[in-house]
Formats: sequence, C-alpha cells, structure tokens
Amino acid sequence: MTSSTPKLQHPFSDHGTISPPPSPFSDSEWPVIPTDELGMIADDESTTAKATTSRVATKGKNKAKPARRKITYISRHFADRDGTTQDKTASRRAVAHDANTLIPSSAERLLPITPPVTPARPHQRVYYGINIDELSSDSDLTDVPDDIGPDPFLQREKPSSAKVQAIKTKTTKARRPTKSPYFPHPHKHRPTFLSTLPFPPLSHEHFGLMQERLAHDPFRLLIATIFLNKTPGERAMPVFYQLMSRYPTPLDLANAEVSDITTIIYGLGFQNQRARKCVAMAKVWIERPPQCGRRYKKLNYPLKGDGKDVGNDEFINDIDGRVAWEISHLPGLGPYSHDSWRMFCRDKLRGVAESWNGEGTAEKQNFEPEWKRVIPLDKELRAWLTWMWMKEGWVWNKETGHRTKASEEMMEMARDGGVVVEEKDSNHLVVKQIEEERVADLKAEKKVDRTAGDYLPASSGG
Repeated sequence: MTSSTPKLQHPFSDHGTISPPPSPFSDSEWPVIPTDELGMIADDESTTAKATTSRVATKGKNKAKPARRKITYISRHFADRDGTTQDKTASRRAVAHDANTLIPSSAERLLPITPPVTPARPHQRVYYGINIDELSSDSDLTDVPDDIGPDPFLQREKPSSAKVQAIKTKTTKARRPTKSPYFPHPHKHRPTFLSTLPFPPLSHEHFGLMQERLAHDPFRLLIATIFLNKTPGERAMPVFYQLMSRYPTPLDLANAEVSDITTIIYGLGFQNQRARKCVAMAKVWIERPPQCGRRYKKLNYPLKGDGKDVGNDEFINDIDGRVAWEISHLPGLGPYSHDSWRMFCRDKLRGVAESWNGEGTAEKQNFEPEWKRVIPLDKELRAWLTWMWMKEGWVWNKETGHRTKASEEMMEMARDGGVVVEEKDSNHLVVKQIEEERVADLKAEKKVDRTAGDYLPASSGG
C-alpha cells in the first residue's frame, strides 16, 4: 500500500497509530480471471489475452473498477446416498443476465452428462396377495383393481346442494322460546268453551267471589287484584292472605321493604314488579286516599280514547262530564282492578248506597248500582254478572252489556243452580243445570273452575 493510506487508531494502543499489514500483491499483480464475450469464465488462450489487454488499458484510470467475478451455482438437487454432491464440473451452470435459462459453458459441452442415481425401490409390501405400494395416495379412487372386491364408495350417495342448504337453514335458524319461565304450566282453555264456573242457585246471597268478601275493605280488594292478575286464585289468594297478616294496614305496607315483600310473594312470578306496586300504592293511598268528587285520568278505560281530555296531574269533580275515576291516581291498577272496585266499592265511596247492591238507599227502585254499568273481561266477573242479572230475570250479553228477557225454561234451570259456561262463539254465558252436590264433586275433580274466593280464609270476610 502507498503512504497515502490513512492510519487507524488502535483502541488498546499506547503508542499512537498502527498501520495495517501490507498486501502481498500490488495493483498490477492482482490475478485476472479471463472471461469470454458472454461474461463467462474463458477456457482458451485468445480470450485470456483479450482480457489481459483490456485490464492493462484500464489500469491508468483511477475511477475504473476491476471486472466483477461472475457467480457460479452448483446444483444440489442430486446427491449421493452418503449426502455428497455429484461431479461439480458436470453440474456447474451459469446464470445469464438477459434470460432466466441456464447455459452450459464450452468446457461442459465436451464432458459427458452423468444422469442422477435413482435410489433403489424398497422391498415390495404385499399383504393378502395385494401389493399396497401400487395403490398410491394420489391415485384415482374410482379405479380400484377388481381383485380387492367391490368399491365401497359407489354405494354412498352424496347429498345434493339443495339438501345441504336445507339442513343448514334448519340448524342455524334461531328459535324463540314459547314457554314463560314464570308460568311453566299455563292454563289451557277447553276446546269448546272458555271457562266453567259453579253457578249457585238464584236464592243464594253470594256467588262466592273474592270481591264480595273484601267489598268492605277497598284497599285490600285492590291489593288482591294485583295478585290475581295473570295468576289463578289457588296460588294468589293464600299468598295475599299471608302478606295481609304481616302488613295489615296501608301504613304498615307503605313502610315495608320491597325485598321483604318479594320474599313472601316469590312463588307468584313477577315478584319484583308486584312488590313495588304494592308499596307504591300504599304510600299514595296514605297521602291521597280515594275521595268523592276527585276523579283522575285513566287512559283508554273503559273504552278506547277515554281519559285523553284529562291532564295527567289533573283531577275533576262529579259535575264534569269527562270520564275519570276516583282510584286512577293509584299506581299499579289496571282494568281488572277498576272493574272490581266499581262493581263493589264505588257506590259506598260516593255515598249513594251503603253497599254494592244499593242497600240503604231511600229510593231503591229508581237506583241503578254501579255494577250494572260495568262490562268486564274477567271470567269470574262475567259469571257473577250473569248470575246477578238472572236474579232479575234477564239474560246478559257479555260483549255489549245489553240484556234480553229470560225464558221461563231458562229461569227454571237457573233457580236450582248448576254451572255457567262461557262458550267461544256465544255472546252470553250458558247455564247448565247440575245438582249442587254434583258441582262439589266436579270442583274436586277439577272439571269445574273454583273462584278466587274459595281460597280465602273465613276470617277475611269479617
């Protein structure tokens, strides 16, 4: 190297700089690899001379660079059994610049080409007279030799695309639950009629409803209607009596914890909602109990559109002709609660009678009790109205409230009692004559529905 070569600082030297070792060759002595016109390694002397002359001509140029050595590749696709490569001279190929094809050199053209050594086939595996090596994994399974028996794949039928699509549609279709978790055994109506209730003889004083026994206590009557909503009396009334025994007054129920009430009525379903309604109704009852001359809005009761002309916080007096009711400000009361209260409690609240049937009125013949203007949807209330109108000799239409004169045959049948049947296609309830003793047997056999009043203790009617 010349003196112009920069000196390097050794990181561990204490004497300054050191020089790298001199090269054993000068610039003119570097070996030159001869190449032919195609850039390949030359094999003849003429090509070597041309490469030497070209190298000497470019020696004086400082920026000239020596010709780059061409890279050669040796094929390793064919190897001996011991892993060594085949003859390097026979397998050497050069990569052309202008094409992706392999071009052999002139020296390689003169050498014989040695074919790759084919490995020996392993010992044939023959089981039960069948060479299993002839059945390769990529062979066509439809061309199985006949000597191994029938083709088992021909007996199977692949499902068509239409069948597969139908199966996918059936299995992926989401289904909505059809059973309520709160009512695992819903009441199923009989095929020919909706309900069958005992029909007492016309001479009896009471029909047997819960409302008759709680008419003297409007607060408890309304609480009972909350429990009877979507729940049969045999389940609702024992729980109702248990709650009233623990919280006998509206003040006691208003101060109760909702969680405590939920524990008592848990078996009825909707326990959280019912418990909140009971506590809320008791609190409003204490603050604003029902009063005569103060009627509140109840939207769409009893007919659709009723109550739209009354404000939410407005109350109207009895002179106002708009439709409103004295208990509609109490939370949690629906049409069934309003029907029950009107039929058994409203006349006494308004002071026009001492009881629900006009008792205590001076002009009883011209007095019309509130129950005669009610058209309920509940089956027990409908049966009660049928019985009450039959006492006066009328057949009552459960859909319109109209009445027609009952025949003597119908009256004779109703006098001895029996059962009242609500048919699907009939506008009035049908009375069927059955002996009173037989009605008790039918109730025990659950062929006749029992009223909610049957499940009240005797003391609750005091």
